[in-house]
Amino acid sequence: MSVKIIKCRRYNVKAMSHLLSEAFDEFGVSPPSDVPTLLKPNIVIAAKPRSAIITHPAVVEATIRAFLENGVRKIIIGEGPGLGADERKFFTAAGYERLRRKYDVTLLNLNKAERVEVSWKYGTLKIPKIVVDAFYVNMPKLKTHGNTVVTLSIKNQKGLLLNADKKRFHLLGLHEPLVELLKVVKPDLVVVDGIVGMEGEGPLNGKRKKANVIVVSTDAVAADITCCRLMRIEPKNVEHLKMAIEQRLCGEPGGGAEPDVKDAEAVKASFKPPHESYGRLLNVYSWRNPYACSMCIDAFSLAIKSAFSRPKYWGTLLRFLYFAAFRRIDVIQGRHAKVPEGAQGILICLGNCTKDVTAENAVHVEGCPPDAESILGALRSAL
Repeated sequence: MSVKIIKCRRYNVKAMSHLLSEAFDEFGVSPPSDVPTLLKPNIVIAAKPRSAIITHPAVVEATIRAFLENGVRKIIIGEGPGLGADERKFFTAAGYERLRRKYDVTLLNLNKAERVEVSWKYGTLKIPKIVVDAFYVNMPKLKTHGNTVVTLSIKNQKGLLLNADKKRFHLLGLHEPLVELLKVVKPDLVVVDGIVGMEGEGPLNGKRKKANVIVVSTDAVAADITCCRLMRIEPKNVEHLKMAIEQRLCGEPGGGAEPDVKDAEAVKASFKPPHESYGRLLNVYSWRNPYACSMCIDAFSLAIKSAFSRPKYWGTLLRFLYFAAFRRIDVIQGRHAKVPEGAQGILICLGNCTKDVTAENAVHVEGCPPDAESILGALRSAL
């Protein structure tokens, strides 16, 4: 089974390119020159490379160089940013616009890409046509995730979806549709940026965690299992990975064996997992819900951050920070959301899915996801 762990302590493009070239040769990976090569990083929002939120552009640049040296002619970097993300800025903020200029590669917003319809368990699904036409390289970040424990190559494929389907995945429970998507869209290659990952309250609010590795594989399930073991997270505690293993999706069709990877023990880095029931920052509790779209709480975080640069909301921001430090705010989201036991003070009900939640202290914020104006306006009236 093809999984390789590359030890790499710094984002040195030249060194990484050489190491990746060796790994590709070892696997016999050679993208055909007559079709495009699609690199699909994780750029969920317009975040800077050092944030550990996104796939570092240096890893993508090293991959580009390795492929160009082997005769690849057309390279496309494609990503569909999350709901509520600023789609005008995400490539530039993440450092990918520089790659476009330097290597003459194409940057493609997959949310706006041409689509083709494929059949899957739930009927039909529209996916980017380029994924079908190209040699497809999945390039996730090594991170924990509040809804799915980890976000690796299988979860990274959610960026291929239209916004409406991203929401539908959550309504379906997220894990099973991720596995079903893998059955119809399989990466030709996985390259995981684990030099600096994220632990705790990922995918946006966790802490940077050095693991000093790049994981390369020709099998998405094997790659994700290996990454979990490097993070000291049991793969079967990740519901979609457990399903993929039980359905024997690891390795060749009908396989199912877990990967045996050399040097895995030598590079393990214990990643702090997210809290099972809630994410917490000071006294702001964001309660987990498998049916909730992660972009509702992400929209909440981004709205608070935006208030720092918007003078008309400085008073709201000060009151929010007071409640966060000395009192308490509970935030719920998603279909089937319930008032958590022990909730005290202000209860923020994010998004249209929570409109039926009733509580004396509830403040409803409409939207799917809510925009910053709606969130900050609701906080201004409630605090």
